[in-house]
Amino acid sequence: MAKALKNKEIEQLKLENARLTAALSEAQFECQRLELINSNLEIQLNEANRELEKNIEVLQSMKGEIETIVSSLKGKS
Repeated sequence: MAKALKNKEIEQLKLENARLTAALSEAQFECQRLELINSNLEIQLNEANRELEKNIEVLQSMKGEIETIVSSLKGKS
Protein backbone atom coordinates (compact mmCIF):
# COMPACT_ATOMS: atom_id res chain seq x y z
CA MET A 1 0.00 0.00 0.00
CA ALA A 2 2.77 2.43 0.93
CA LYS A 3 4.64 1.50 -2.24
CA ALA A 4 1.57 2.19 -4.36
CA LEU A 5 1.21 5.60 -2.69
CA LYS A 6 4.89 6.31 -3.29
CA ASN A 7 4.55 5.34 -6.97
CA LYS A 8 1.54 7.64 -7.27
CA GLU A 9 3.53 10.50 -5.76
CA ILE A 10 6.41 9.80 -8.13
CA GLU A 11 4.05 9.86 -11.11
CA GLN A 12 2.56 13.16 -9.90
CA LEU A 13 6.05 14.60 -9.52
CA LYS A 14 6.96 13.41 -13.02
CA LEU A 15 3.85 15.09 -14.43
CA GLU A 16 4.58 18.28 -12.52
CA ASN A 17 8.17 18.19 -13.74
CA ALA A 18 6.99 17.78 -17.34
CA ARG A 19 4.54 20.67 -16.91
CA LEU A 20 7.21 22.92 -15.41
CA THR A 21 9.71 21.96 -18.12
CA ALA A 22 7.16 22.88 -20.80
CA ALA A 23 6.41 26.17 -19.05
CA LEU A 24 10.13 26.94 -18.85
CA SER A 25 10.52 26.20 -22.55
CA GLU A 26 7.65 28.57 -23.36
CA ALA A 27 9.14 31.25 -21.14
CA GLN A 28 12.53 30.90 -22.85
CA PHE A 29 10.90 31.15 -26.27
CA GLU A 30 8.99 34.27 -25.19
CA CYS A 31 12.20 35.76 -23.81
CA GLN A 32 13.97 35.21 -27.14
CA ARG A 33 11.00 36.73 -28.98
CA LEU A 34 11.05 39.80 -26.74
CA GLU A 35 14.83 40.15 -27.12
CA LEU A 36 14.38 40.19 -30.89
CA ILE A 37 11.62 42.79 -30.65
CA ASN A 38 13.77 44.88 -28.31
CA SER A 39 16.69 44.69 -30.72
CA ASN A 40 14.48 45.82 -33.61
CA LEU A 41 13.08 48.68 -31.53
CA GLU A 42 16.61 49.79 -30.61
CA ILE A 43 17.53 49.89 -34.30
CA GLN A 44 14.40 51.92 -35.09
CA LEU A 45 15.11 54.30 -32.21
CA ASN A 46 18.68 54.86 -33.36
CA GLU A 47 17.49 55.56 -36.90
CA ALA A 48 14.85 57.97 -35.60
CA ASN A 49 17.45 59.77 -33.48
CA ARG A 50 19.77 60.15 -36.46
CA GLU A 51 16.90 61.54 -38.54
CA LEU A 52 15.94 63.90 -35.72
CA GLU A 53 19.50 65.18 -35.46
CA LYS A 54 19.54 65.86 -39.21
CA ASN A 55 16.22 67.68 -38.97
CA ILE A 56 17.49 69.80 -36.09
CA GLU A 57 20.56 70.77 -38.13
CA VAL A 58 18.36 71.75 -41.08
CA LEU A 59 16.05 73.79 -38.86
CA GLN A 60 18.98 75.56 -37.20
CA SER A 61 20.39 76.38 -40.61
CA MET A 62 17.03 77.70 -41.78
CA LYS A 63 16.72 79.77 -38.62
CA GLY A 64 20.08 81.35 -39.35
CA GLU A 65 19.04 82.10 -42.93
CA ILE A 66 15.74 83.60 -41.76
CA GLU A 67 17.53 85.78 -39.22
CA THR A 68 19.87 87.00 -41.96
CA ILE A 69 16.94 87.79 -44.24
CA VAL A 70 15.10 89.61 -41.43
CA SER A 71 18.20 91.67 -40.67
CA SER A 72 18.61 92.44 -44.35
CA LEU A 73 14.97 93.54 -44.64
CA LYS A 74 15.23 95.70 -41.52
CA GLY A 75 18.27 97.40 -42.96
CA LYS A 76 16.36 98.28 -46.15
CA SER A 77 13.46 99.94 -44.38
